[in-house]
Amino acid sequence: MKLKIGIFCPNLNVCGGAEFVAVTIANTLAQNHHNVVLFTHNEVNSQAIKNFFGENLHPTIQTVKQPVPFSHGSTAGFYQTIFNSYIVKSKCNVFIDTFSNRVFPWTSISYIHFPFLNRYFFNEKFPYFRRPWQVPLFPYVLFEKKLESYDNKLVLANSYRTADEIKKYSQKTVEVLYPPFSSSISAIGKVTIKNSPENLVITTARFEPRKSLENIPRIASQTDLNVQFAIIGRSYSKETLTNLQSIVKKLDLTNRVKFYPDATAEKKMELLKKAKIYLHPTIKEDFGISIVEAMALGCLPIVHNSGGMREFVPEQYRYENLQEAASKITYEINNWSTEKANEMKKISERFSASNFSSRFMELFSKYYN
Repeated sequence: MKLKIGIFCPNLNVCGGAEFVAVTIANTLAQNHHNVVLFTHNEVNSQAIKNFFGENLHPTIQTVKQPVPFSHGSTAGFYQTIFNSYIVKSKCNVFIDTFSNRVFPWTSISYIHFPFLNRYFFNEKFPYFRRPWQVPLFPYVLFEKKLESYDNKLVLANSYRTADEIKKYSQKTVEVLYPPFSSSISAIGKVTIKNSPENLVITTARFEPRKSLENIPRIASQTDLNVQFAIIGRSYSKETLTNLQSIVKKLDLTNRVKFYPDATAEKKMELLKKAKIYLHPTIKEDFGISIVEAMALGCLPIVHNSGGMREFVPEQYRYENLQEAASKITYEINNWSTEKANEMKKISERFSASNFSSRFMELFSKYYN
């Protein structure tokens, strides 16, 4: 049966892992001959998507712009998101929400990167709120906590960590579907042989406060002088980038820590193919698809021992503090090998776009049959 499917991802042009989930789901459904419509807040920049992800939107996918007057982080923005998603559902047979991290009454499929309702942000028992400003959210919280059932929906979590958090807070069970990484990166990784990689440490992330990028120069200052660092990312927050540059200058690291804001997919590939190490500074990352991308290109991942990263990064590459991160980088720089690189490539294959698409269609077909 050919369906008209609406996919809700307002910030598609941000170009991060969550946005690539939306793009891959949209492409997968379009390739399976469904009518797909992407609903966003801004005009979709197809060239920017191609530049960053290395892949195009399927030519049959339609895009609809929903301009909004409020910021997503405000209470008004919260209810605006609810209203916009309701409008989406009224225009299609199936409504897929890859953005809100919530389950609305009219949602058919929700992809949860980390649940809006969780033990870190809300209390588990009535009245649920930890901060006064949360009180206006009460109607939604009561609905989600007490009245909403997942039985007639397909709710997907990006990791077992996220799934466990949903179950612990809401006592509801979901399916785990790990996010994908670009098939173009996978193809490049399979033919890339690093015979003489550089003593280079790469990080790819949006320049924004939540990514803890300020830890990179602090780690770099504790490593050998022959180790270089490169930070690649979208200029999401100019203030964050300026602050990082200031820290690098203060620590006298301008010759060792380089920035590549808004780099193309080609530039990112060029640097990752040269590097020995991928450093992920974010703590309690829900998954971290950029880590998988780097592993596919033979980089050894150095990540914090928390969050969804524990599910796929071997223990020997996980750190507890900045000093240990610096120590592990120094050791792995000096002991990098093609055998280790190939081991990382093998792990990354689990998260290929083709595997994601196959598993998504399996769940999708089972749900609608």
